[in-house]
Amino acid sequence: MTTATHSERYARARHDCKLRLTVALIVTGALFNGAVWSGQAYAQEKPVRVGVLSFFTLTGEPEWASDFERLRRNLADQGWIAGKNIVFEYRSAKGEPSQFEAAATALVGLDVDVILANSAPALRAAHAATRTIPIVATDYTTDPVAEGYVENFAQPGGNVTGVFLGAPEFAGKWFELLQSMIPDLSRVAVLWDPAPGANHLEAVRFVADSLGIKLQVLEVRKASDIDLAFNALSGSPQAIVILPSPMNWWQSARLARLALEYRLPATSMAPHFANAGGVISYGPDLTWDDERIAALLAKILGGARPADLPVERPRKFQLVVNLKTAKALGITIPHSILLRADEVIR
Repeated sequence: MTTATHSERYARARHDCKLRLTVALIVTGALFNGAVWSGQAYAQEKPVRVGVLSFFTLTGEPEWASDFERLRRNLADQGWIAGKNIVFEYRSAKGEPSQFEAAATALVGLDVDVILANSAPALRAAHAATRTIPIVATDYTTDPVAEGYVENFAQPGGNVTGVFLGAPEFAGKWFELLQSMIPDLSRVAVLWDPAPGANHLEAVRFVADSLGIKLQVLEVRKASDIDLAFNALSGSPQAIVILPSPMNWWQSARLARLALEYRLPATSMAPHFANAGGVISYGPDLTWDDERIAALLAKILGGARPADLPVERPRKFQLVVNLKTAKALGITIPHSILLRADEVIR
């Protein structure tokens, strides 16, 4: 048997050492990659948190509870399933606009991934509370550019995007509908809640002035003001316009009842206003808007920035006519309006 030389033994030892080092590196790499993969899997499994900021409680407003459930379904259709990969942190002002600030601050303290602000007061509070957490708003009363929430509709540039309604062009529709029922319309009462701002009030005033219609503005800041406002009616108004606000939306059934009691044809943006007894309602189709809000939320949860997501406007609107109320008030709804209506209550 030939004895290995010193050089041969050294070469063999060096080879064995390199082999052991290679194996060690492979094992270490596998362990490291496994740890990274495990961390990524954990990150993917950890649910995102969506903060919902609303005027309503889920138990106190059935229509809003229904809208919220529709939003959850829309998000589920896009892969964001409640209790699995998404958690909703719900905070409500509980019918008091002054409580929005505390509710928004609470959501920011929870470090949610995105805030859904439902209404102008909710957006105002959320934007004051954070300039970094993305905010998706549903706001039918605010001009987001004039208020400084976005730089422009195409490139918002900040932490806010959503669905916003332009008030000026919308105000004319209410008067068009009222004039179709009351051809000699010249005196109209307007119920206005200042909480969302004055955009719709200014738009209504502009349209009324252009049509030669006199307005009586009735200001309401809380639910207990509503009866007082109707008691303050003067000048024999021929109709009443209910301007949009979370509170007026919440009080739709009560407003419809009072309008009928005071024998005033009334119009509102809330679709359930006519179902509750108002003669006519005209406003955004909430089903379409909820789909767009869900799409924006899904994009942000997928990594998009609100700064790059164009602000949207409602594209579908819903006209509801209550013929029973019209008959009780002794007014005739033109056939042309009935043909345009999405729903007619007989």
